[in-house]
Amino acid sequence: MNVVWRKEWIYDYESPWSVFEKLALVNLADRNEILQIFGSTQVKNIKHYIGDKQRELIQLDGFHLERLHQTLDFNLQEHNFKNIQSLIGPFSELYSSWEHWFHRELHWCSKCIEGGYHSWLHQFKLLDECAFHDLKLNNTCPNCRSTIPFLLSNRQLEHAFQCKCGYAFATFHMSSWNEWRAPDQMNPAVLRWVQANHANMKISNMHSKWIIHAQHCNLKRLVTDEPEEIKLFNSEETFHRQVYFSKRFQKDLLQVTSDAVQQVVDRLFQSTLKSHQHCITQLMELRKSNETIEFPEICPYAYAFVFWRKSLLKEEHFYGFNSLRTSLISDVSPLLIKELLEYFSDQVVNYQMKIRRSIEIGGISWILEKLVLQFCENFFCAWMEIAGKRSKEISVPNWKEIENMRDSSFPDVAFKYNFDESGSSSSIEYYHLQNKELLLTNKCNCPNQHGTAIRDIQSMISYTPLKVAMLSMNNPSDEHIILQKTVETYVKKLSF
Repeated sequence: MNVVWRKEWIYDYESPWSVFEKLALVNLADRNEILQIFGSTQVKNIKHYIGDKQRELIQLDGFHLERLHQTLDFNLQEHNFKNIQSLIGPFSELYSSWEHWFHRELHWCSKCIEGGYHSWLHQFKLLDECAFHDLKLNNTCPNCRSTIPFLLSNRQLEHAFQCKCGYAFATFHMSSWNEWRAPDQMNPAVLRWVQANHANMKISNMHSKWIIHAQHCNLKRLVTDEPEEIKLFNSEETFHRQVYFSKRFQKDLLQVTSDAVQQVVDRLFQSTLKSHQHCITQLMELRKSNETIEFPEICPYAYAFVFWRKSLLKEEHFYGFNSLRTSLISDVSPLLIKELLEYFSDQVVNYQMKIRRSIEIGGISWILEKLVLQFCENFFCAWMEIAGKRSKEISVPNWKEIENMRDSSFPDVAFKYNFDESGSSSSIEYYHLQNKELLLTNKCNCPNQHGTAIRDIQSMISYTPLKVAMLSMNNPSDEHIILQKTVETYVKKLSF
């Protein structure tokens, strides 16, 4: 097959996805046919199903790179490497592979794709807007809401630049290459970032390290914001690396996170929850006036706090533990964000070991405290957002929904760890990369704000499952059996 192509059709920062879409268009070929032409020897020997690993567009491992280079008259692999390094250069040691930095599903700009252009900057997880047009990126087909894999694959795609449902992301004819174009200019802040990283590609700065998470950072703000806080550390006591994995050291770190959670609880009870402590008691102790009536209406503020706490600490039950203090047990997995906290602490330890061959707890503790404080506040706001509706329905989200709430509540942050070798001191810069603090936007109506509410709740009786089971055991009457079933049904509605 004679392939029609011009190297001028490939633009700066362009991803292979749009390169292959244009190749498919001008040669009237589908993506499997392109893979058969440019696939590696191993791929060509596959008789049946060719998996995603052979179709990936980052390393191009499934392609015969020399044939691809000769046909396109362009080194697409080198183009990938330079573009990716210009984006992740200062972060390159945070993950073992490039895949962590880029979305698995196609993300694209509606303006860019009109010119047949898709960029590595669209796939980069640290950018949720187009770096050229400042538009929110798309990640699902506007018509059928399906996702498109970032692969050379016919899955979910029909003709070039067209979803299987028929929706055209861009409309071109076979001879439309004169309409292909790259964006005119990049966001100045992002441009400074990629140009600086390209210039420093071969320079390693041992005395400074960015610590970020690919899903929880915003590049545009990172390159424009000043640090919210800078903390200085004079390292007097250091430890060997193996101490980090000891029970004692991990217990100390757990105490840091526990104290941070308690700070948030104290703040909540001094502000938002100040006049709702009796409501929380009512819900946690499952109180009502007598066993024959239904449970009273749930206060949304009590709902938000009780289920915020249950999900945050991964507690088995929301009821029966009537303490407004939050105490974490040292040998139990402490928080819903345990893996994220471990990721950040591991990065700090790795850097400390690399720079000084020892670790110190001060920097780790400070970073963990910042993360827990901000996450817990955001996560409580997320629960308040749904509390009004859910408390009336007597329902709770499932774990998948709660995990989505967790992911959206974890703050976009960055830490820059600086080490002064001459003085054995260090500093950490904290960047909170969000436009504004999450504030409680929903003003909910509490049913327990009348004058006698506190006294009424104090006089109510607790009907937790254990207490009701004991009642039935001591007196197995029909009334107690009905009560037990009623309580079990109520609790089931509020279980996840």
